Amino acid sequence: MDKEKILKKLEEDLSEEEIEKAKRNDHARRKPRACGFTVHIAKGCNANCLYCYVSTKAKLVDLSPKALLYALLLNPKFEVGKSFVAVGAICEPLDFPEYTKEFLREIIKLGNPVQISTKEVNYDLAKLLKRVDALVSMCSAIDDICKKFEPKRKPPSERLEFCEEIGGAVFLRPILPNVSLKDYFKSLEIISNYTDRVILGNLRLSKEVKRKLGIKELPKKYFEVKKKLEDYAKDLGLIVYRSACCSNAYKHKVVCWNECWKKGFCSSCPNTCWVKV
Repeated sequence: MDKEKILKKLEEDLSEEEIEKAKRNDHARRKPRACGFTVHIAKGCNANCLYCYVSTKAKLVDLSPKALLYALLLNPKFEVGKSFVAVGAICEPLDFPEYTKEFLREIIKLGNPVQISTKEVNYDLAKLLKRVDALVSMCSAIDDICKKFEPKRKPPSERLEFCEEIGGAVFLRPILPNVSLKDYFKSLEIISNYTDRVILGNLRLSKEVKRKLGIKELPKKYFEVKKKLEDYAKDLGLIVYRSACCSNAYKHKVVCWNECWKKGFCSSCPNTCWVKV
């Protein structure tokens, strides 16, 4: 698809004020991250999960879904049909279901590998979420444990049923030092009943997160524990990713945007990017 033609088409649907506002938006100039272009339909979250570095209240972006797409297309580094897109980096996109629905409908038309991360359950969006790489996040698949850290979100048992319905992957994140290896093994066993794909996410520490979790730093053997979890997950028949971009690549049958196989992040999943490149 020709980017200029798409921009002109969008301009027909947007007011001059919306166009100017989109040009000033950071999506129009922000550099892509390892996972691709992060799309912030909102900033902040009201869930206050104990381990989360996002502490501000949720505020929807001051652009319509089409104007947000326009801003993204203005970004000179964004390539139509190629650039990876990740929705939900610093917010919960399903807290704004109508906005998310409209934005996904628009961006899917471009043919880019699109990924969305959520802790919520919304069956009204199921058909749409099946068309993208849907990551269902949880810090544990055990309801009682998860509730301690994510008290305002639905229990993982409900999220897992939703994950199965939409053909998603579980984003088991973050791996917490406060949770035992035995309980994580149990989580992986539970997860394997609902999906064949899992991502193991790191804990990102800030002063506030350290305070809430009661820890000063990551344990010395933190990454050894993650490796044990990866090995156990593979023994259960799960496809394991060390990075979210790998899941997006696998879902859309394309080469990983971040070239993880060159950087030590590759878990040798069936996508075999090193062969496709």
